Amino acid sequence: MARYSVIKVGKPINIDELRRSSVQGGRKPSPRDEDLKLLVREVSVGPESQVIPWELGDQKVATARLAANKVIKQLGLPVYVATHRAHPGMLLFSRQQISARKRRGA
Repeated sequence: MARYSVIKVGKPINIDELRRSSVQGGRKPSPRDEDLKLLVREVSVGPESQVIPWELGDQKVATARLAANKVIKQLGLPVYVATHRAHPGMLLFSRQQISARKRRGA
């Protein structure tokens, strides 16, 4: 086998060994997503009249909301995420939709 000075080259592997080996399971979830799962589960079993705020700190609202919606979709629970102008820098989680707009025809 040739000597390489810059790159690292390992030992040769048979194709049969690659086909028999199991695949590692995806990427490791972030700690934020694990905490979001706990929060979403807590909201889903809580009272419908309760709203739990998540203070974002230095995170962007759009990024945090996207992550929250992804976790809610994965778990399949009836939880809604909203923002409200009275609470800037927070995402509000509840079992009911939070909206300041008037609904038509109700």
